[in-house]
Amino acid sequence: MSAKEINTLLTLMNQRQVHLTSTCKEIAEWIDRQGDVPAAGKIRDSLRALEADEAQLRKRLSSLRQDRPLPRFRS
Repeated sequence: MSAKEINTLLTLMNQRQVHLTSTCKEIAEWIDRQGDVPAAGKIRDSLRALEADEAQLRKRLSSLRQDRPLPRFRS
């Protein structure tokens, strides 16, 4: 797999995570409106953990976009 293909794959995975996070936020809000505050809180706690990693993921992805060659690994 080329560096460009890896970059594309990682970018796609990041976009999916962003969409899933958004969907989970909507679900938490709906659950909250239904009156199950503890369940909504658990979802939000999990989302906070994902959001804490988001800045680091964006930084790593942007560094990959510089089209540097991948390191060679011994077989």
